[in-house]
Amino acid sequence: MSRTLAERNDQRARQLAGPAQTAQTALAQDDSLRQAKASLIEQGDKAERKLNWLLRGRLADAIRDRALLPMWFVTVLGPVPPAHKTQEWMDLATQVLAYRVTYGITDQAVALGPAPDEYVPRRTEWYGELTKDLRRW
Repeated sequence: MSRTLAERNDQRARQLAGPAQTAQTALAQDDSLRQAKASLIEQGDKAERKLNWLLRGRLADAIRDRALLPMWFVTVLGPVPPAHKTQEWMDLATQVLAYRVTYGITDQAVALGPAPDEYVPRRTEWYGELTKDLRRW
């Protein structure tokens, strides 16, 4: 009786070996894809930080040099940072600049340009956040 059970278990193990190997290969491929995506996301995050750093530096230089800022900028944020909440103002101004650069906004009067025509998650949400945040200034 034990021998029969052992033979059945061996047979069942041989039957499951193929699907198990296939599943193992699929898991390895999935891990590889996840690592590649994580690398791309990390590169994107690094590029975003660099862009924000560069834009913030240029804005700080323009303010320090008392440069004439574009009409779209002055309309929503004013010509200079306020005496209080300067950090928040610089953060928002940098985000507005980043949005304009990222989406090629060239409108000379409206800071964010027209609202996105269709729902594109990142752009639509970013536009909404900036619109809401600009109302405070």
